[in-house]
Amino acid sequence: MVDSHQALWQARTLVRSHARRLLRNPADTSALMGRLQAAQSLPGSEPVQGALADVFVVLGSDDALTKAAALQGVQARLAPHVVRWFVGQVAGGPLTRISPLATRWSVLARPSADITTRARRCSVDDSRALAQQVIESMERGEGLEQPAFLHHCITCHDNLAFMLARRALLRSHAALPTSWAEVSLQLEQMSISS
Repeated sequence: MVDSHQALWQARTLVRSHARRLLRNPADTSALMGRLQAAQSLPGSEPVQGALADVFVVLGSDDALTKAAALQGVQARLAPHVVRWFVGQVAGGPLTRISPLATRWSVLARPSADITTRARRCSVDDSRALAQQVIESMERGEGLEQPAFLHHCITCHDNLAFMLARRALLRSHAALPTSWAEVSLQLEQMSISS
């Protein structure tokens, strides 16, 4: 366990080191690619997507082969729709600094406001982790995290975490309190009004 924590800490340190270099010199392709490579050692897809968005912000149409190679190296870590978005940008000029492809891990790019409320407030990785935590807690019979989880789902409009947890719990034949039905209805109403 100590080795995995050490490796994670080293990867985060390396990602931050490359980020500082990029802030000093955004055209530093060595830092761009080094950061992308280091991001692959971190869990989830968000660090990789954020670093890749920065690559696409700096590199233009003359660097299409480099962008394609960077994407190919990390595409297994990305959602299929995200890969399609990046593929559509390979031959084009630099990605705009404000982009739906950016994540909170991006240094040069910034997430755009036209993404879902859930995506602005938490990542897919966060949603999955929160869902897994409440599933494990409820399966152990504790359920202590349940109110905080449901509150998160409402305040962050996190349909993904709610759906993942609810589906897994129903599959395991867990009896869900009425608060789950109430949150489901609220999330449905939020989806309709947005």
